[in-house]
Amino acid sequence: MSGENSKTQFDKTFDQAYEERSPNFDEHVNIALVGKVSAGKSSLLNAILGRTREDPIARVGASSGVTTKVTPYKLDEHVLIIDCPGLDDVRKENSEETKDFLGSIDLGLFVVTGSADASQKSNFGDLKKNCKKTLVILNKIDEWDDLEESAYHDVVDQWKRVLGVDKVFGTCTKGFDPKMRQSAPMDLRGVDEVRKEIFDFLESEKKDILLARHLKSKESYAIGFIAAALVAVAGEAFIPGSAAYITATQVVAITSLNYLYKGEVLSKSSALALLPTFAGETLGTSAFLFAKSFLPPTGVLDVAAAGIAVSITFAMLAAVKWVLENEHSLEEKKVLKEAFNSFNKVGQELKHVSLSDFKDKTSIVKLLIRLLSKKF
Repeated sequence: MSGENSKTQFDKTFDQAYEERSPNFDEHVNIALVGKVSAGKSSLLNAILGRTREDPIARVGASSGVTTKVTPYKLDEHVLIIDCPGLDDVRKENSEETKDFLGSIDLGLFVVTGSADASQKSNFGDLKKNCKKTLVILNKIDEWDDLEESAYHDVVDQWKRVLGVDKVFGTCTKGFDPKMRQSAPMDLRGVDEVRKEIFDFLESEKKDILLARHLKSKESYAIGFIAAALVAVAGEAFIPGSAAYITATQVVAITSLNYLYKGEVLSKSSALALLPTFAGETLGTSAFLFAKSFLPPTGVLDVAAAGIAVSITFAMLAAVKWVLENEHSLEEKKVLKEAFNSFNKVGQELKHVSLSDFKDKTSIVKLLIRLLSKKF
C-alpha cells in the first residue's frame, strides 16, 4: 500500500474510532434528590461531590426542616440536580425547566432516615417510575452507633421490605452544618460506595464526565481516564490498523481530561494539533506522521512496540493531566513538552509490564497512582 493510500486509510479508521469513543459533551444529566426535610440531602450531595465544609455546593441549615421546597442546583448547562420532598413538588413548579427535567430524569436518589416509614412508598414508587435508575440511601446511620449492630441491619431490612428493593446504601454525612465548631471532625461513611454506583451508571449512559467535572478533587477520575486509555492501547496493539485506533484513544483521552479540568470542549483538530509536541521532531499536525514516529513501519506491532505505545500514551496523558491540574494551558507547548519528557522517563517501567496485566484496570490504577506520585 502506498504512503498516500495508507494515510487515507489511517485517517478514515481514526475518524471512525474517534466518533465512536468520544463523549457526547452536548448530553444532559438530570438527578432527582428526593426525601423528607431534614433527611440530610444537602449534606449528602456535598459529600458525593467531595466538597468541604468551607466550599459546599448545597448550603446546609442547622435547624430542622430548613429545606421545605424544591431546590434546584444547576451546576452548569448540562447538569441539573433537584432537591425535593417528592416529584409532585417539582410538578407544582410547572416551569419549562421542571417539565424538561421530569421528562428525562437519569437518576433518582431516594434519601431516608430512621425506622422504615410505609408512607414514603408512594413517593418512592413515583420516583422509580420516572427515573432510569434509583438508589435508596439510608442517611444518618450514626444514629445506630451506640446500639447493637443488629439494630442497624434490622432497619435496613425493614426499608427493603417497605420499598421493595434489594439494596439500601447506608451513609453518614455529618459535618457540613456551618454552625458546627470548626474543630468538630467530619464523619463521612458509605459515600464512596454511593458515588461509585452513581458514576458507574452514568458511565453506562456515556454521561459520567458531565458530572465528574464538578467533583472537588478530580485526581482519581483523571487517573481512571488514563488507566482506561492504557488498557485500550494494550488491547489495540495487535489488531489491524492499530496505529489509528491507538491515536484515537489518545485523542479522546486528551479531550476528556481537558473537559474534566476546564469544563471546555477541546475540538478534535485542537487535540490533534498537540500531538507533535510529544514527538522529537517537527511533524506538523498529522496524526498519521505522529503515529509513525513511534510505531514500526509495517504498522504491525510486536510486544516491544506495544510496550512503547503504552508508555508513550502514559507520558502524554500524564503530561496533559499535570498541565491542566496546575492551571497551565495546553497551548503552553514548552511546559507540556517538559512535562512529557519527565513522565516519559517515569513511564519506562510500563514497557516491562506484561500486556496481559493490562486486562486488569484496578491493578493499572494502583500502578499509575505510584508512577504519578513521583516528583515532576
